Amino acid sequence: MEKRRGARFLMYIVLLFLTAIWLYPIVLAVYKSVAVGGWRNYSVVMHHDTFNYWRAVLNSFFLAGVSAGVIVLIASLAGFAFSKMYFVGKEIIYKALLACLAVPIAALITPLFATLNNVGLRDKYIGVIIPLISFNVIVMILMMRAHFDSFPNEVIEAAMLDGCSSWRIFWKVLMPVSGPSLATIGVLSFVYSWNEWLLPTLLLKTEEKFPITQAISLLQTERMSQEQISQLYAGLILMTIPSIVVYLFSQRYLQAGITAGSVKS
Repeated sequence: MEKRRGARFLMYIVLLFLTAIWLYPIVLAVYKSVAVGGWRNYSVVMHHDTFNYWRAVLNSFFLAGVSAGVIVLIASLAGFAFSKMYFVGKEIIYKALLACLAVPIAALITPLFATLNNVGLRDKYIGVIIPLISFNVIVMILMMRAHFDSFPNEVIEAAMLDGCSSWRIFWKVLMPVSGPSLATIGVLSFVYSWNEWLLPTLLLKTEEKFPITQAISLLQTERMSQEQISQLYAGLILMTIPSIVVYLFSQRYLQAGITAGSVKS
């Protein structure tokens, strides 16, 4: 009993330490955002002359929402195919996808920029959405395969004996019980796309199309006063709030979805 209490106490200490590490930069950013100019800095950012804050927020919602929706569709279909369907080269294709995770994104930036520029997709939303989907979808496919692997094959076989096609098994049998996993990959894809800064910076040049991450970077200049620095921190906090809200409202589904593939039949 004493050992169990000691282990629990140690666990709480470690969790508190990790919580402090995660909260420290957030608390520091909030403090810096009101250090000079107070809470007025947030109003200044939302009505800044350099960019339209609300337009940038809508742009981010559009980019992140479309990317997340397409990723959920692709990942669910591909996860089902890799888990429950049988076709020639399945494992080879799957391992090739795994190998793609070892390629750093920085190594693809130059050919990506040249390709999108040559086909006329630079400074267009679709030119940003396609790379966002490509860079995030592989991990989501792995998660959905792990989720579908947790379903007994006997259920699939019974459905096939009843005359169900692969599409009907996917749509009628597996999808109704895959809500938490779909919510997980949807929220993670949304947050990853919302926080993306490099791709929009490289591919978008019209300020009216800037997402919030790129628009906030316009607040940074070569020589900044203390008040401007506080306004920059306020912009960073405002940029982060939507993704945090999305995460908090979907936390219950995230917890269920992340553990959905932990047990395999």
